[in-house]
Amino acid sequence: MSVNPNDPSVPKRIYAVTADGGRDVEWSRDVNGTIITGTGRIKVGDTTLGEGKQRVKQWAGTMFPGLAGVDILLDELADKSEGTYFRDYAVHNVLTDAGVRRDQEWFECTLDEVRAAIVAVRQNRPYDVKRILDFGLRPEQQDAVDETARYFKQHAGESGALHYLWNAKMRFGKTFTAYKLAADMHWSRVLVLTYKPAVQSAWKDDLASHVDFADWRFVDRTVDSDDADQIASSTAPFVWFASLQDLKGKTADGRIKKHNETIHLIDWDAIFIDEYHFGAWRQTARDLYDPSETALAEEEAPEDDLVEEDFGLKAKHYLYLSGTPFRAITNGEFTEDQVFNWTYIDEQKEKERWSNPDVENPYLDLPRIEMYTYRMGAAAEAWADDGEFNGFSLNEYFRAAKKDGGGKYDYGFADSDRVLEFLEMLRGKLSDQQKTHIISGQKPPFPYESGRFAYGIRHSVWYMDDVAACCAMRDLLEGHPYFKDFVIHVAAGARAGQGAKAKKPVEDAIASAERDGRAGSITLSCGKLMTGVTIKQWGAIFMLRSLKSPESYFQAAFRVQSPWAISRAGEPKKVVKPTCYVFEFDPNRALSLLAEYGTKLANSEKEQPEKVLGELINYLPIFAFDGARMAKLDATEVLNWASAGIGATALAQRWNSPLLVDVNDATLQRLLGSPELLASLEQIEDFRNLSTEVGKIITANKKLKDTKREKAEKGEPLDDDDKRQARENANKRKEIREKLQKFIARVPVFMYLTDHRESALVDVITSLDPALFERVTGLTIGDFTMLADLGVFNTQHLNFAIHQFRQFENASLRYAEEDPFQALGGKVGVWDTVVDTGPESSSPPVQAP
Repeated sequence: MSVNPNDPSVPKRIYAVTADGGRDVEWSRDVNGTIITGTGRIKVGDTTLGEGKQRVKQWAGTMFPGLAGVDILLDELADKSEGTYFRDYAVHNVLTDAGVRRDQEWFECTLDEVRAAIVAVRQNRPYDVKRILDFGLRPEQQDAVDETARYFKQHAGESGALHYLWNAKMRFGKTFTAYKLAADMHWSRVLVLTYKPAVQSAWKDDLASHVDFADWRFVDRTVDSDDADQIASSTAPFVWFASLQDLKGKTADGRIKKHNETIHLIDWDAIFIDEYHFGAWRQTARDLYDPSETALAEEEAPEDDLVEEDFGLKAKHYLYLSGTPFRAITNGEFTEDQVFNWTYIDEQKEKERWSNPDVENPYLDLPRIEMYTYRMGAAAEAWADDGEFNGFSLNEYFRAAKKDGGGKYDYGFADSDRVLEFLEMLRGKLSDQQKTHIISGQKPPFPYESGRFAYGIRHSVWYMDDVAACCAMRDLLEGHPYFKDFVIHVAAGARAGQGAKAKKPVEDAIASAERDGRAGSITLSCGKLMTGVTIKQWGAIFMLRSLKSPESYFQAAFRVQSPWAISRAGEPKKVVKPTCYVFEFDPNRALSLLAEYGTKLANSEKEQPEKVLGELINYLPIFAFDGARMAKLDATEVLNWASAGIGATALAQRWNSPLLVDVNDATLQRLLGSPELLASLEQIEDFRNLSTEVGKIITANKKLKDTKREKAEKGEPLDDDDKRQARENANKRKEIREKLQKFIARVPVFMYLTDHRESALVDVITSLDPALFERVTGLTIGDFTMLADLGVFNTQHLNFAIHQFRQFENASLRYAEEDPFQALGGKVGVWDTVVDTGPESSSPPVQAP
């Protein structure tokens, strides 16, 4: 039975093809006085046969047997937004009305122009060649819009601005989703502020290319000031993009910059703060930068935070966007109902349980991450000991310096033989010492030996400490009998380009490897491309530098989790990169950071850390090579590995660590706002003038921040008085921290003396043994409780320190082969929780900071 293609209820597909004889035809046309040129004719047709390929075979099969010489460029449902179907002639009419020359069904135009015509027909909108996107929100994006809008509407009557945070991992689609929130809230004046000016293109492209924002205008520094003012004064909705650094800057006479004057005059419906974590990381954020780009690091990740009061702007709503806003959450900047969370765990859960057969899994092409850790061996670890608490240092192992008499980029490793041995290990060629430890028949997989990694390591990025290490590694790889078949690209130093400009040379290197049939490509970076840039072909990252914060570590690791899939007309989406890899060569460091990352995810979602770390490892499995065998670790083993081998000296150092006490602006402000606690503490000799000291620090720090910004804007360095004030401020802060550390340093004595080992230490201090605590530390229970409530004691680091103390103590309490932990029923108290260490427990005892 034949179907009537003109019946709007009959399902149809629209397709576009090009073919030999037409693909190289050059054309031009005049559009309102502008000459547009291009190459290639495109045929646009429709079919009721199920897929465009079947219809193309009917009319092209004789001329192009097997469709050789024919490229199907597009094949999708010809469905309209109201549920009916359209014909190809509707698309033809849109194209011809736009001035596109046609020959029957062949059109002299670009594929984007065809896409724009299809979108215009599907959405019943005017044709706009720039608007080729009409996708909708994914489920979690819709949830973010709904939850945020609900919060803003519920609190609409409150005085002051309202605030909300999206704690959403990379690939969430924050720009598009934020714009959809603006539309849902009927906002028409939106200001986007960021520490990372490089994200401007993402904000502009989403607004300019999606049909849902056809009425919106975009303003940035490229728009003339008069034009920007005209846009701002019109009734049409608009988005204004600016960098936080530029907005805060002043002219030489202390005034607002002319191009920013209008921003300060507008009553904004909403201000979006993008990449919010960059303002809060300070030094850890700067770890992601190429050391040669210190100026860029200072600009985009300044030492000082900018807060709302610094903006001097008027807004009703603030939306903060970040993939790692842990500090903001820890500091209590947002309450639980002011945060929307979307993590790697959430994404992979949804990917795994997607069950709608009629809708393609939107998470299908988001790769799973697997981490492989390799212990370098005792000799290597001893040689590369950094002489500090952290012990083994990858930075030391791959330390390089300029060669005597060499050129600008002529560097060599301090010990090239060890690095060559490392390269051989990557191929599974082990030293005699390593071979003696391998358990018979259990040789683990190595990156450039095992077939399981073949596609992942074809194009990889090696993350090194500095430009010298990158250049030295390039020379070794290019002279190596195996690695010389890879295209080696150094994305480090000034000649590699700054920021997003460093991306194209990497893409060129990858294209060169593909075109010339090389083994693949290796990009060597010490910071470039580690944030805000996507290279879809990267399938693995080799962590060859020692990062200290989980934010920096996972910002880099997630670089390789970018989606890569190929969609061909009439065929299911082919996922090119289902799995990506993190190769790590300092297991203790990596697993400690992983544990801390899991803890921070848990804190941000108000979940139990044990549960979240277990889930994280389920979706980000860890395989550890300890020198003898490779094993898949569970959550408990991750913590045991990360804390194994802790000695008495290192344990003592941990209890004197400044990380156990948080003396930042937020905690000092809260302390200053607690007169009762200040009065009590000032009865202690060390804290006689605490309130005065705290007030001076806060005032001086605010003044110094203003001075640094003003002088940076004028291009002036800090003078001697400014530097002296900065040193004095830092010293005062250090003094307060050290005094508070004295209390914490006495905690191990208290733990030795108390009998309540199976209870959380906080509970022991406050209820089970308060008198002993006061005698040992000199701190009253009331003061202790208030200090803990203010966030002065860092819970994460204390939990880990206590866990290590218990592990160390446990070893000294083993009598007659009896485990003292099991004598307590497997329950062990750490700082603020009790963990189960029994044989049936699969939960980690505590997370390493």
